[in-house]
Amino acid sequence: MPAILATTSITHMTVSMKALALVLVAQAALAQPPAQQPVARPPSLARSGAVPAEPNVEKKLQSDFKAPAGFTVTLFAGPPVAMYPTCVNESPDGAVFVCVDPNLSLSTLKGVGRVMRLVDSDGDGRADKYTTFAEMDSPRGVVSDGRSVFVMHPPFLTAYRDTNGDGISDESTDLVTGLGFDLDFRGADHTTNNIELGPDGWIYVAVGDYGFQRAVGTDGRQIQNRGGAVVRVRPDGTNLEIVATGTRNIYDVAIDPLARLYARDNTNDGDGWDTRLHYLAPGANMGYPTLYQNFGKEHFPSLKDYGAGSGVGGLWIQDPAWPAGFNNTLYTGDWTVQKIFRHTLTPKGGIFDVEQAEFLSALRPADLTIDGSSNLYVASLAGGQFTYNSDTVGYVVQVRSAAGAPSREASVFSATDAGLLATLGSGVYVHRLHAQQELLRRGEKDATVRSLRATIGDASKSVDARAAAMFTLKQLVGARANDALLQAATAADPSVREVALRALADRIDQLDGVTSAPFVKALSDAAPQVRVQGIRGIVRLGARDASDALVPLAGSDDQALAHLAINALVSLDAVSSAVKGASNAATRAGALRALSQMHSPGAASALLERLGKASDAPTRAAYVRALARQYNREGYWRGDWWTTRPQHFGPYFDPAPWEASPRIRAALAETLTAASGDEFNILATDLALNQVLPRGAPALLVAATTSRDALRTSLIDAMVGRASLDPRTLAIATQLDARSPAVHAAVAQMLAGESALSTSALVLARTAVLDAGMDARVRASLLGSITQVPGTQALDVSTDILSRMIPAPGAAAGDPIEAAWRRFVGDRRRFGELDYFIAMARNGTPEQRALAYSVLAQAIRGQRTPPAVREKVTPVIEAAWADPASAASLVQAITIMRLETQYTEKLAAFNAAKPK
Repeated sequence: MPAILATTSITHMTVSMKALALVLVAQAALAQPPAQQPVARPPSLARSGAVPAEPNVEKKLQSDFKAPAGFTVTLFAGPPVAMYPTCVNESPDGAVFVCVDPNLSLSTLKGVGRVMRLVDSDGDGRADKYTTFAEMDSPRGVVSDGRSVFVMHPPFLTAYRDTNGDGISDESTDLVTGLGFDLDFRGADHTTNNIELGPDGWIYVAVGDYGFQRAVGTDGRQIQNRGGAVVRVRPDGTNLEIVATGTRNIYDVAIDPLARLYARDNTNDGDGWDTRLHYLAPGANMGYPTLYQNFGKEHFPSLKDYGAGSGVGGLWIQDPAWPAGFNNTLYTGDWTVQKIFRHTLTPKGGIFDVEQAEFLSALRPADLTIDGSSNLYVASLAGGQFTYNSDTVGYVVQVRSAAGAPSREASVFSATDAGLLATLGSGVYVHRLHAQQELLRRGEKDATVRSLRATIGDASKSVDARAAAMFTLKQLVGARANDALLQAATAADPSVREVALRALADRIDQLDGVTSAPFVKALSDAAPQVRVQGIRGIVRLGARDASDALVPLAGSDDQALAHLAINALVSLDAVSSAVKGASNAATRAGALRALSQMHSPGAASALLERLGKASDAPTRAAYVRALARQYNREGYWRGDWWTTRPQHFGPYFDPAPWEASPRIRAALAETLTAASGDEFNILATDLALNQVLPRGAPALLVAATTSRDALRTSLIDAMVGRASLDPRTLAIATQLDARSPAVHAAVAQMLAGESALSTSALVLARTAVLDAGMDARVRASLLGSITQVPGTQALDVSTDILSRMIPAPGAAAGDPIEAAWRRFVGDRRRFGELDYFIAMARNGTPEQRALAYSVLAQAIRGQRTPPAVREKVTPVIEAAWADPASAASLVQAITIMRLETQYTEKLAAFNAAKPK
């Protein structure tokens, strides 16, 4: 039972008997047990067999997929073998692995997921044999190294093995547990997604915004992160760690030959975060959801914002068989715009400039991979509707370039060691990965080690060959590779220096004999990506004694480098370095940002001491800003999800005070009380921005009081240290509300600043939002805050207000009140309140009925409507046409919601029946 209908309450506001009856009817309806409906399940499939031909699907592909001239598209496999393909990847033995998940985004059927192994025996671009390699819930990522097949099926990362060669796994080991959430939590659309194997031998995992509360590797190492991230782990499940955070809901990571990471991120349903292309530097926070809105200069910058969309698979293609412009470049897919793009990257400080060009037009792409024979595979979810709906959804296609001869890869399993070492110098990225994995399986050999060392030091070799040799040697001999890597860190080529430093500090359990010196030197390198690795190396060494060298970069004009350096200072808890940096005008801003994120008594004392000594307004403002950020830290996360549109005001999603907060609060309140004029406005604004004052408080403090007003001191004392309004503040605001129209408006603005009002604020808020003389933008914002309050009382208030604000036909475009009204009606949370609105439609006033039918008609307008919602609402809509009073309200709602085309015949009949 929804909490909003669980009780009926009468508080300050009078609730009519009709409204009370409405709620009681809704409760009675909820008391009836729902009818049990049989749950459809996909058909079972034989464990092995021939892949059936699909001539109709093959023919349809010619219109579904549009490839550039010189590329051909063929159907590799379709339903039932490759239906609902959520991910696809290749294998050194030539097989293609496809994740099949009929649940797609929202269904929660258990026991329907599987990984299929597909083989094209005759090389015609069409799979002819399949085996069901393994079965599991929610397969979202797959990688094969030729011996093990790694599958991400949240909350597990599992290694499956086929020990008898029949194409079916008979052995498995869970490498990571708790990495995401299972189907008991919700569908798999925002949980942990795709995986890729990097040239450094790590498995990289794209984590959606469910996050992970307690992920554990085989060595017992634990990590936690609220929200989206990139995680990596060794193929044996050890050394589990977080690479980057602050992504929204990435589905995949693409990895280039130098082990740089990229991802196309997803929009947050039109709430200000659009589809973004990321370069995911180690230690980066991309800013979602707490930094991007109000602290855009503090997060790691994305490469590009592409507007609405849903990023899916990503891939770096490096294969000479692909023509110029298409080779050695990044590809990403977008589910919403139904295209696959290629991206040209050009260095730009700590990040890259990017140009995007369309590569393929493809129905609902999900993932892509390229094999050792230059074939690109694209998994399509064509026909998918977020839930399991039929057995004809999706397929996998193969894309080939006719521009050059396909790259042919000899079997790595039968190759000689010398042949594998030669392949490490190949111009084909996939070939190098396969050769590397086989060399590692064969273990350390003197000749192999000598050859790898020689390649690393050979300036005549390509950067890619030297990078592959460095990554291979490090994995093969561990810390004994460090001398060769140190030598390479001085190479003339900056990309070689970058990779050498990366490999040198890649394993925190293999740092024997490594000092901070080469990384400190790297901080002043002319190449920004070398500086990125210098920052990373100092952090991985835990070299606090080298933290002074980070301070200049913390003050850099390059947002990317400054961000990484500041995060490094925080990671090292380098209080003394940051304090020294704060004394220098050139590095003060970065140093104070670092101090503000160090939640230690020493950092707090350092800031408080300097605030006390500040003698001018700009200096005081700088230290107040730092202390305001330091006042809170992120609260304890209990594993809940923040939904598709979380609060994004920041700097913390769940601000919580800590042991130094009382000292900080006292200093902030004292400084604000003593300020006046412009300084007061600046300080109050910074405190509100950092959640140490309610967001709407500055307007009231400025408009309602003077420095000699006792209520000013009371308000400051009540509000400093609070991110939202409390009863004491509301009591003072109520006193002030009647002083003047300007103060009344400021009270409304303060209330409108709340993301969700308390029930105790509803009376004051209702009065303001119904005041037609108030600024429409403030009223609209306040209406949004009111409708966020949970509980029956708040829903009663919200619907009472909204029924009085029904949009008029032909209302002016861009009206903020109408927009707020429509946001309430279209919010998916209304799905949980349907019984409330059904009761209102049957028993409410005409205005209430118009609101209720607007909600109900909106609930069933789109294809994404869950079947249970449609089954509940449709009979209510149909019954309304038979009752003249209900039909009039329904017609009004249809007109308001602009749904006339969906009810053409009903509207014609209604109009014909009207008295002439």
